[in-house]
Amino acid sequence: MTAPTLAMGELWVRLFAFFLGPLCLAWVIHHEIRSSLMMGRTNCDDNKMDVELDDKGFVGDYKTMTIHVIGVACSAVLFTDSLYVYEYGRTFGFSLFVVSCILAIRCGCELTMKNQRIQHDNNSQRGGISRQKTTLYWGAILSLISTTVIVYLRSDGGHSLEATIGRFLPIMTNQVSAETSTIDKSDSNYNPLTHLSDPGIDLPTIDEGLYYSPSNALVSAIASHWPESSRTYSVDNGATPYLINGDQRTGIPFLVNKVEDQEYIRVFVQNPYDEEYLALDIAFPFAGYETIMKTNDKGENVFVHDSDKPVYLVLHGLNGGSHEEYVKDFVKRRRSEGSTVVVLIARGMMDTTVRGWNVFHGARTGDVDIASRALVRGLDSLATAQERPRRQILVGVGYSMGAIILSNYVARSGSYCALDAAMAVSGGLDMRQNLNFKRSMRLWQPMLTFGLREDILIGKYARHYKHRLTPEAVYKHASCYKCLAIVNYNSFDNLLHYYSEMSSMGDRRAEFQLFDDESCATGEWGRIANVSVPFAVLQALDDPLVGWRTIGTEKPQELADSGSGNVMLLLTKAGGHVGWPLGINPKRNAWKWMNDAARDYANAVDKARQEQR
Repeated sequence: MTAPTLAMGELWVRLFAFFLGPLCLAWVIHHEIRSSLMMGRTNCDDNKMDVELDDKGFVGDYKTMTIHVIGVACSAVLFTDSLYVYEYGRTFGFSLFVVSCILAIRCGCELTMKNQRIQHDNNSQRGGISRQKTTLYWGAILSLISTTVIVYLRSDGGHSLEATIGRFLPIMTNQVSAETSTIDKSDSNYNPLTHLSDPGIDLPTIDEGLYYSPSNALVSAIASHWPESSRTYSVDNGATPYLINGDQRTGIPFLVNKVEDQEYIRVFVQNPYDEEYLALDIAFPFAGYETIMKTNDKGENVFVHDSDKPVYLVLHGLNGGSHEEYVKDFVKRRRSEGSTVVVLIARGMMDTTVRGWNVFHGARTGDVDIASRALVRGLDSLATAQERPRRQILVGVGYSMGAIILSNYVARSGSYCALDAAMAVSGGLDMRQNLNFKRSMRLWQPMLTFGLREDILIGKYARHYKHRLTPEAVYKHASCYKCLAIVNYNSFDNLLHYYSEMSSMGDRRAEFQLFDDESCATGEWGRIANVSVPFAVLQALDDPLVGWRTIGTEKPQELADSGSGNVMLLLTKAGGHVGWPLGINPKRNAWKWMNDAARDYANAVDKARQEQR
C-alpha cells in the first residue's frame, strides 16, 4: 500500500472524527440503556440470558465492538489532533475520550465474563470463537488507549514523555542525553534536518487579524480602504458553520466546487536568460462584462479591455495551471467586473514545452519577473496610445506554491520589482518551517507530490532527470514526498538549501528554535525587508498543508514594520489551505471569500495610490 493511499485513509478518518465520535458515543449509551432495560425484564436463568444476549447482540457482538473501537479512535483524534484542539481545546476531546474508554472497557469486561460462563458450561466451540473476538477487541482498545497517552505526553515536544521515562528508566534517559550532547554541528557530515526540534501539538501562538505598519502612509491608506468585511472570516461573516477544522475547509471545497471553463488567449514571452518560452493565458472581459461569452454578427468572440481596472498576474499552485478550479473562479469573478487576468503557466505544466534542461522548481523567480515586465511594457504602451497620464496597476496574486514563488520574487527583487502590488494566498514566507510540520508531511504532502512525481519526474520530463541523475536516484528520490530528485537535479546542496532559496525569509536564522538555536534577534529580517511594493500575505492559522509557523516569525507586527513597512499580514483563525468556504452550501460560493479579498485589496491599493498622486 503506497504512502498516498495510507495518507488518504488517515485523512478521511480525521475529516469525519468530529461527527463519528459523538455519534458512536450516543449509540453506545443508547445500547447500554436498552440492554439494562432488557436484562431488568429477564427473569430467566444465566444460560437463557446468555443465549438472548448472543442472538440479539446486546453485549459483545461484532457490531457493538466495532462501534466501540471506532468511537475510541475518533475521540482520541479529537483529544490529540492539533486542528481539533485548536478549534475546541482539550476539554471536549478529553471528555469524549474518557467516557468512550470507560464504556469500551466495560463492554470488554462483560464480554470476558460471558466467555468465562460459556467455558464453565463446557461449550468450548462457542467459547473459542468468543475468546478470539475478545482478544482482538481488547488488543484494539488497549492499543488505542496507550497510543493516545503517548501522543498526549508528546504534546509539549516530548518533554513530559522523557520525564515519565526518566522516572522509571533513568539509565535510558541518561544515555539519550549523552548522545545529544555529543552532536558536533561543525562536522561536515552534520545534517540539521535529522536534529529538528519537536514542536509537539504545534498550536498557533499568533493572534488573527490584519498587521501593517502605521508609519507607511501608503500601506495605512490601503488598510483604511480595505473593507473590514472582506478581511474577516468567521461564521458570523458567512463562513460555512459545519466545516469545523482546517482539513475540512481545505478538502471539501476542492471536492464540491466546480467552475466552468474560462476562455483564454495564450501568448508566449521568452526568458532571455535561458531562451525558454513562458506561456501566459490571458482572460479578457467579455463585452459588457458578461459572465458568458458574447459573439458579434460574424460569430467571433468579443473581448474588451478596461484601462481603468487593475490587471492581475496569477501564479497557480503545484501541478496546476489556468484550469485549476480556484483560478477559474478568480478569473470568472474578475472578468465579470472588467479586469483582465493573466495566468503565468509554470514551466512544463499544462503540456507546455521545455526546450532546454531548466525544468520547474520552486526557487526560480526569474520567470515571474520576465512575465511582469512584459505586461508592464504592454500596459505602458496602451496608456501612451490612449494618452492617459498613467497606466493601470498590475497586481500579482499567487496561490499555494505560486504564492511562495511570488513572495520570494517580491522580496528578492526589492526596488526592481515590476509589480505594483502583490498578494500571496496560503503560501509560506519561510518554508523551512514546513520541514518540521509532521502532520502535513504525513497526511497531505504524499498526495501532492504523487502527482508531481507521476507527471513530471517519471512522466513528461523523465528524460531530463535521467540525463543528469542515475535511474536509481530518479526513481528512489521521486518516490519520496520531499522530491529529492528536484533538489539533486537543480544542483541544490540539500533539501534545506532548496527550501531556504525558495523562501522569502530563507536567508535569516529560523525562528521557533527550529534547529535548537536561539530565536532571531529583532531587526534581522533579511531580504523580506527589501520589499518595495505593497505586499499582503493571506494565511489561515489552521492551514493543514503550509503550517502557521511558515509565517516565519511569532512577531507578525515586527515583520510588518520591517524595512519600509510594505508587508501586510492578514491572518485568519480559520480557512484551511486555499479554502475559506462560505455558506450552508459552499459549492454555491466556491472560493468567493478568498478571491474577493484579493480583489478588494487590489482596489484598495489602486485607490490609495490615486490619492497619493
